[in-house]
Amino acid sequence: MPEPSSSAAARQPVDVSSYHVPVPGFAQAVLAPAAGRLLFVSGLTARAADGEVLAVGDPAGQARVILDALRAILTEAGAGPEAVVRTVTYLVDMRHHAAVHEQRLRFFGDPPPASTTVEVTRLYDPSHLLEIEATAVIP
Repeated sequence: MPEPSSSAAARQPVDVSSYHVPVPGFAQAVLAPAAGRLLFVSGLTARAADGEVLAVGDPAGQARVILDALRAILTEAGAGPEAVVRTVTYLVDMRHHAAVHEQRLRFFGDPPPASTTVEVTRLYDPSHLLEIEATAVIP
């Protein structure tokens, strides 16, 4: 798991004892600074630079490809994974949640961003098993 950077303090979990989700690495809410620039990352899928779908049939592999693309976008914007305050993950099969969540935990470390995961009927390309969008606050 990556070591939190000094700017990881910008993403502070807010959890209350009256609500519990039995998923390790889940933040009920995330408090982020109001000062900074907001980066809204569109839904990313497991595609190469030429558009080829990668890791076909492998949800963990597709998650790694997507998170690598997210890292490249964050780097271009002057940030890293610690700047992400919220993600939404779309899965075509909720049975893939554990494999995808494991990759997410490795990528974001602790504390994690706020997140939502939903199952959808289909994504743009039938080879896509998941899609991830993100919101980041860049100081």
